[in-house]
Amino acid sequence: MPHIVTNNRTELIEAARGDRPLDLVIKDVNLVNVFTCEIYLADIGLYGDRIAVAGPAGAYDLQAQQTIDGRGKWASPGFVDTHLHIESSMVTPANYAAAVLPHGATTSIIDPHEIGNVLGMEGVRYMVEASEGLPLRVYITIPSCVPAVPGKETAGADFGPQEVAEMLTWPRVIAVAEVMDYMGVVNGSPKMVGIIEAGLDAGVTIQGHSPLLRDRLLNAYAAAGIDNDHELRAGDEALQKLRMGILPLLKVSSFGNFLPQMMPSLKEAKYLEVALCTDDIEPADLLRNGHMDRVIRKVIAHGIEPAVAIRWGTYTGARHYKLRDHGAIAPGYYADIVLLDSLEEVRVGQVIAGGKVVVEDGTLVDPIPEPVVATAMENSVRITSEISADTFRLKPPIAEGTVVVNAVALQPTRLTTLETVTVPVLDGRLDLTTLDGDFCFLTIIPRHGQAHPPATVLLKGLSLQEGAMATTIAHDSHNLMVAGKHPEDMLIAARALQSCGGGIAIVLDGQVLNTIELPLAGLMSTKPVSELAPDMDALNDTARRLGIDARAPALAMSGLALTVIPEVRISDLVGLMDVDTQEAVPLFA
Repeated sequence: MPHIVTNNRTELIEAARGDRPLDLVIKDVNLVNVFTCEIYLADIGLYGDRIAVAGPAGAYDLQAQQTIDGRGKWASPGFVDTHLHIESSMVTPANYAAAVLPHGATTSIIDPHEIGNVLGMEGVRYMVEASEGLPLRVYITIPSCVPAVPGKETAGADFGPQEVAEMLTWPRVIAVAEVMDYMGVVNGSPKMVGIIEAGLDAGVTIQGHSPLLRDRLLNAYAAAGIDNDHELRAGDEALQKLRMGILPLLKVSSFGNFLPQMMPSLKEAKYLEVALCTDDIEPADLLRNGHMDRVIRKVIAHGIEPAVAIRWGTYTGARHYKLRDHGAIAPGYYADIVLLDSLEEVRVGQVIAGGKVVVEDGTLVDPIPEPVVATAMENSVRITSEISADTFRLKPPIAEGTVVVNAVALQPTRLTTLETVTVPVLDGRLDLTTLDGDFCFLTIIPRHGQAHPPATVLLKGLSLQEGAMATTIAHDSHNLMVAGKHPEDMLIAARALQSCGGGIAIVLDGQVLNTIELPLAGLMSTKPVSELAPDMDALNDTARRLGIDARAPALAMSGLALTVIPEVRISDLVGLMDVDTQEAVPLFA
């Protein structure tokens, strides 16, 4: 990307050599040097929004308008989140910035494919415009898989090479977002190869997404031009990708932490360089457990030296995405600095973004105003097919007796397997009462104006014991998905979201117990994280009362329509789908 100069470079040079006063000096601070992974006492001088000088404490006579006493603190570069979806935090970019800056994130590389799947190019444009001018530096990656698997599911848009090439010319765009249709790439899909080639022609980074892909198929995926991957599940898989030049982006998200599986194998490498990301963080989790600071803490807990972990969380990712003057404390770099009160605990005290103190004592100094941009606040839940209680029932081929049903079995890892179960049939309906209480119905309703009818499958592993839960957060096409024990409750939950424009609703015995309304594309609220988090806590508590025992209960089923995560998923077009073959699986075995 072009090098952006926001200061007068001559003035910056003058300030660096001591011929012009500095704006801010941090004295006697423990500097975390991400080039050498040393930590030593230093003074840091800022001019405008850049670093002018950094050297041993007391070595230079630094004069400035403002001085910060850094004694007992550690100066780290601002954290660089290498892959995330703002929509997963259910807030606008401005409210997201207000939530993550106090946790030390100063640069976020976002993939707006959630809103892109609902609102198309205009949704991506909204994220570009709504993230302009924030104290958080936001860079955009262009969604590569809208929908995730073409011809097997439908979304609110369809991006091909031409659309991707156009969006790659937009401001602050630095990458092609996660290439999730990895089997399409491996099999030489002209559409997927064309999208990757558009990115290669633009000279940007190509993000990967290929959980558990190994060996010859991984060779094929890497040969296409993939630069990194954040969807790592096993240590040997991570090491294979590292050895093929695919940079692992290690993540800790609201949905899991695979570092215990990754780190032992990765540490076998003689030279280990990875980057870090958050991917998906829901509001209550962000408020309670942190953001990039949590990821770095978890890495340190696996025996990685703090300076190395901080390098992975700053400089490595910035260089990988060709962000030349990001991710380090050195002359000429952006003055994005985190002052830590504790190195091992990665406890953030102050945050400087663009040379200005934006966080004091872990609290945002000034509110962040919402940029004035056009927002698509009209109801995006457009259901054209007729729905009734029967929509949420499976139709067995017999009226009485038993049938063998193929079911989606959700694992604690959020992976799925195919499981068969014998189910009694009474009066032409499946009788789940005789089964393990872990079985329920799962229905996906087209909500982007599609004419085809909903699809229903049998689900195991959600642990829902009663009632129903509906959501328009249904990665990645974000149709309306409903899980439930009773079709009547499922219908009420679906209609509740249809009327409010999307979100999450929980129903029991015909009554709506909890709802979070997400009017922006059925994905995002206009509330700040601090207000949304208590709502999510209440929703999670209700989901637990109904039996759902997961890391993020209210979002536990949100990935069941993600047709690029093994082994089987639900698709609005084909119903039960085998991810590897991308073909339909019969409901009745």
